[in-house]
Amino acid sequence: MPDPQYSTPRVLGADDFAIRRGQTQHAPAAPYEREVRTEGPVTVVSLHDSSGEVAARGTIAVVGADAIADRIETDAAHPRRGLGRAMMSALAEAAVAQGARTGLLIASEEGRRLYSCLGWRHKADALIARKPVAPSNR
Repeated sequence: MPDPQYSTPRVLGADDFAIRRGQTQHAPAAPYEREVRTEGPVTVVSLHDSSGEVAARGTIAVVGADAIADRIETDAAHPRRGLGRAMMSALAEAAVAQGARTGLLIASEEGRRLYSCLGWRHKADALIARKPVAPSNR
């Protein structure tokens, strides 16, 4: 049996939501527009450019007093425009509105720099592994 494939270790962060501590909320700068969709405990935020294309997106789910952020990404065509900060602000705002007091996420090294600037703290290292997909016998 082959060894499972391992992805790069990620950093697990947590925050008591900077938005609750009175830090400024960050809206995306023009020409970007924010779209927020919430279904039950899950909120998806998309930031669209002037042509309507998705420039950044992220998801957060609230479970009790915890919110878990996931799949936060900025399109490579839109770097260094404050979209990551605007995304995290929108996700935190949505989570707090649903009663979250603590946020959790797993970050890449690149993301970790942004999250540290926003007040997130390193809590633990994580290793993400997945089992290889067996070929189909069709």
